[in-house]
Amino acid sequence: MDLELGGKSWQQLVYNIAGDEYRDFVTLAFGWKKIVGKILDQKAELHKIEKNVLFVSVTNNVWMQEFILRKYQIMDDIKAILQITLKDIVFFIEAEEKRGILKWLR
Repeated sequence: MDLELGGKSWQQLVYNIAGDEYRDFVTLAFGWKKIVGKILDQKAELHKIEKNVLFVSVTNNVWMQEFILRKYQIMDDIKAILQITLKDIVFFIEAEEKRGILKWLR
């Protein structure tokens, strides 16, 4: 399921439930596919933002290398498109079967 299918009212509901503390994370969740593209979107999952550092799991070391090579471009795109400034992005490997709710929402 694509979160954008629900329209602006669905997004506003999610923002209201998440509150200001998670606003940047929710914004990233809604805009992640636009930032990284369809293929990379399927190979990664956002976990959290802590102290302006985004934590992202990837499915294996091949995709981790791809994300690491694109890290600064991803950070620039997040800043330009979503107006979120990150200090860093940390990528780590997590098996697909252990991935969380964002996988289910796709």
